[in-house]
Amino acid sequence: MQNKLLYLSWLPPFSRSDKISDYEAECKPVVWDEKRIRSLDGTKLAVCEGRIPASEDRKPASSRKKSVVICYFQGNGGSTPLRLPLLSHFLRTISAKSKSISSLDQTDYTVVALSYRGYWKSSGSANQSGIELDAQAFLAWVANTYSAPDTDLQIVLWGHSLGSAVASSVLSKYLSRQASEQNATSTNLPSISGLILEAPISNIKDMLISLYPQKWLPYRYLWPFSWNTWCTATALEQLADWRNQNESLTRRDSDYLSGAHGESPSVPPIFILSAENDEVIPPIVAGQLEKKGQELGLYISRKDVPGAMHTEGPMKNDGREALVNFILRNTASDRDK
Repeated sequence: MQNKLLYLSWLPPFSRSDKISDYEAECKPVVWDEKRIRSLDGTKLAVCEGRIPASEDRKPASSRKKSVVICYFQGNGGSTPLRLPLLSHFLRTISAKSKSISSLDQTDYTVVALSYRGYWKSSGSANQSGIELDAQAFLAWVANTYSAPDTDLQIVLWGHSLGSAVASSVLSKYLSRQASEQNATSTNLPSISGLILEAPISNIKDMLISLYPQKWLPYRYLWPFSWNTWCTATALEQLADWRNQNESLTRRDSDYLSGAHGESPSVPPIFILSAENDEVIPPIVAGQLEKKGQELGLYISRKDVPGAMHTEGPMKNDGREALVNFILRNTASDRDK
């Protein structure tokens, strides 16, 4: 029963029957499409892709395009379509802000949201090992789908609640793959420009206590027996370990020193968006993760959103503005900077 207690794809009722069209009016002018991909073990997965269609009279400033793809990893409850109005509001804001900064800006912003196995229209049943495979396949699909010879592609990872652990965990795997492929083929996977941890979880123990606060329920006491071991703090340690190993190899490899393989991949900036009135995750968790990241020498920053509850950080002006500024700052080209 533990997976059903942790992965609440069945809440609210009928979540798996949600349709993109149910939220279409709230999302305009953002257009959402359903994509189908396969996980590394062949499980069929659903992905929602959202973008604002380009105007008819919009002409590119140059032959080379710039594309920023934000990969969204949801929390443990509900469907992906349920989150589309929030993501649409964010996409409208960042598109408008980028144009206000530069009238010549031709960046295409796309949000892609993964439905883990067992969620919405994705097949299978949710479990940690499976979701980790889903996340890896999702990033591989994004890198392959949105890459093009005439496009400068940058990817940002955004995880909410449980999704923060998923996003931070898959990042270290992606960086390792990026480094190994770069060494072997002298070609680069698209870079990850930033990692957003919204209302992040700390570990499974704290998550169970938050989900089931009633002391008379047994679930909060059974965390030592959980085979789900999500832990954002551990994921940060893995990123720091990868960075240290990569820097060590870089120093020893004369090819890197001479620039034969280009710039070595590095851990991207990390941004924590914390909800001041979070009713699910204790707000102290964000501070603990920020301190952990600083101790590990990671580039990490944090914004506490006044008055926000667990899902409301990006809905508040302060939170949405902070998210937008983080992405714009870390995906800007040298010319834009």
